[in-house]
Amino acid sequence: MLYEAGKRFFAEWSFLLTEAKHSFCQYPFFMISSRFYEKNRWLLNSINYYWDDLFKLLREYNFGFLPSYDRPLRWVNISNWKKKIKRREWEYRFFPFTIHTSELIKELLNLHLVKDVKYTSDLFCNYIGFNKRDDLLRYVNYYMPLINHFFDEQHQQKRDLNKYVKSTGLFSNEKPFTFILEILSHLYFFENNKKFFALHYDGFYEIDEKKKKMKKLAKFKLPIKLRLKRFYEWQRIKHHTESYWPSFKNNMKKIGQKLFIK
Repeated sequence: MLYEAGKRFFAEWSFLLTEAKHSFCQYPFFMISSRFYEKNRWLLNSINYYWDDLFKLLREYNFGFLPSYDRPLRWVNISNWKKKIKRREWEYRFFPFTIHTSELIKELLNLHLVKDVKYTSDLFCNYIGFNKRDDLLRYVNYYMPLINHFFDEQHQQKRDLNKYVKSTGLFSNEKPFTFILEILSHLYFFENNKKFFALHYDGFYEIDEKKKKMKKLAKFKLPIKLRLKRFYEWQRIKHHTESYWPSFKNNMKKIGQKLFIK
């Protein structure tokens, strides 16, 4: 049952749920996917190059994250969701959430994303590491009210997801429920005031979700030419995904359609 649910809904989270139930892993460990390198072209070396430092830091912090999506490490603003919903941003950029998403999280996890959390670190692929099994169990159990809300004990869907998350059509084999799991993946650390560390493309970082602070633990030497290349690459992507230009184009298109109809 969980295998089928994983293909339709959970993705990497099916691994976490299976481990929580059956305990087949040796600790410490990190979880990655077959598409890790596809999502991490900016990584200077093979992940094997970093294992010694990763597990050393994992023993210290108990939780760690690996990078994803070839972008700078930053804080993602979720306090502006109401504005995004009012602008219907899902029509022209990646924004799969609805007016009901934040209210549901408040109901189930007693935290309001827009009013309480406001920002979260941009590490969204669930490439997470656990030092001990107890760390994994505490992490997974924190999110069980959300999972139990939508799925029964056999992981069969019992409530409609469309009210809370939208399909975007931007990804092959898309699983909209994972959009919620990813945006909430650091809520456990915010709620419990726990720091974690992260490997990123220019170094290792300590992340404090509660205080919204990032501290660089180790710096990688990147040639200035490579830094500039990545900077301009990210600016191009950001222009199409986060600037107001897509909104402007969308509004102009609507105005043009109305004028044409008239």
